[in-house]
Amino acid sequence: MKSRNNGSRIFLTELMFSILFFIIVSAICVQAFAGSFAKSREAKELTQAVNLATNAAEEYLTRDDFVSYTDYYDKNWQLLDGEEGEYKVTTLVIEPETNQDCQSMHVVVSNMDDEEIYSLVVKKAIKE
Repeated sequence: MKSRNNGSRIFLTELMFSILFFIIVSAICVQAFAGSFAKSREAKELTQAVNLATNAAEEYLTRDDFVSYTDYYDKNWQLLDGEEGEYKVTTLVIEPETNQDCQSMHVVVSNMDDEEIYSLVVKKAIKE
């Protein structure tokens, strides 16, 4: 008497390999989507930081009475009144050492752990 299990064994083996292949491909796809989500968040953060630093630089260049400041922003990049939030923009005006040098302003956009996201240095000649 011959048994007919050979066909079903091959089918089950092929099915197990197909499921294993599907699991491996799914794990790779999930990892790729998680990585792209993190990159997207970092890119959004950098874009907002560049915009805020550029705005501060433009304000500095157009005003003669610009003073250093620190602004705080929430996780949605909305300006806050207090000193708590997710991000901060710090500007520092540095006076020239001699009359031939230019005045400069340093802008640093960072998170609350002081990890720099973007920084910018702007120089302008002072009218005497």
